[in-house]
Amino acid sequence: MQPKYEIIMMTLRTLRLLISLALCCLGLQLNAQTDSVYDGAVHYFWTGDGNHVRYGLMDTAGNVICRPSFSQIGAPYFDLKSEPVPAAKGRKWGYINAKGEWVVRPQFEYARYFHNGLAKVIVNGKTGYIRQDGTMAIEPRFDGGENFYDTITVVLENDKSQYINTRGEILFGERFCFAWPFQDGIAEGSTCKFNEGEEQLWGAIDAKGEYLFTPQFKSPPEFLNKNAALVETDGLWGIISVDGHWIVPPKYDYACRAWVGDLVWVRTKSDEKWSLIGSNGKVITAQKFDDRDAFNEGLAAVKIGDRYGFIDSTGTVVFTLEPEYYPLHFSDGLALVVQTVDSTDRWGYINKKGEWVIPPQYVDADHFYGGLAYVILSDNPKDRRSGYINHRGQVVWQFKDKYPVEILRF
Repeated sequence: MQPKYEIIMMTLRTLRLLISLALCCLGLQLNAQTDSVYDGAVHYFWTGDGNHVRYGLMDTAGNVICRPSFSQIGAPYFDLKSEPVPAAKGRKWGYINAKGEWVVRPQFEYARYFHNGLAKVIVNGKTGYIRQDGTMAIEPRFDGGENFYDTITVVLENDKSQYINTRGEILFGERFCFAWPFQDGIAEGSTCKFNEGEEQLWGAIDAKGEYLFTPQFKSPPEFLNKNAALVETDGLWGIISVDGHWIVPPKYDYACRAWVGDLVWVRTKSDEKWSLIGSNGKVITAQKFDDRDAFNEGLAAVKIGDRYGFIDSTGTVVFTLEPEYYPLHFSDGLALVVQTVDSTDRWGYINKKGEWVIPPQYVDADHFYGGLAYVILSDNPKDRRSGYINHRGQVVWQFKDKYPVEILRF
């Protein structure tokens, strides 16, 4: 008869082997090295393909936190301190914590993230709002609604938009043809109002329901700060103050927010190059660009002649790339860049000095989020592989045979 401790040790070895085999079947590759900046980040991973994808949770080293059991998870990553995250089991949505535990059981037709302590849910086709403990704060009675980015949001009822507070009370007593949620005390997307048979016109209201400027524009104003908004009138763009006077008269054929501070990208048809201006109309830099992107993490991609590069919010060119490289925006401190040679694309990542951190080598790739990025490692029909990499380009999780989810870059 074997001694009891030998039986115990054999059992433990067998159990360890079974666990290892199970992880290998999932295509798991562990890497004990993690970037301390992202310690505590939780990512989803998936198994299956097509209509049979199931999601689980892992850390940035590829260690499994929760086996694949969810039909959907609302975010590609979050951290241990996050509010409950929407997730689905079958066709019902609820909320999970960073351990993959249900904190609000699956019961909703749809669920969104929490904002200001409330989250939008849909029950029997109607929109309502719940608290983080799952109790109903505003009963589902609306035909639609937005998140509580502020203490006021907009809901849809009988094809008209109305504003409510966090208690579900209707505000202002006025109904609009369309309205956007409040942010920082202003309906940033503004409000449109029209009489039957008349043209829809856009204005903006404050938290008391009073017009900052009356409906007069054919498209929604975009607020650059609490005092100035980018607006279009008669096909030209300008900047108007909340008291209704023109800070920058309408003179640009194209304009869009730069998404850093109160800066705006502008262009005229005669010039065909982009300039960067402030909400006061002041030109930020004399240099003009052939193409531009929004700012992200303090830098924006621009095109100068046949090359792309990045500028900071002062308009200063930080670095440029060789002509065969096309960059996307920065995320997690790295920018995704595609290299095209002889009609073949390969993807890699650069830092904010323009240095290659991970050289172009992937068939396709997504941005970094929370320390990891999803990449296509091989598109060979006999060896199709994809997985997650960390900032050092190390594969921490690898899928085999098929690409479970298509890359959709934002």
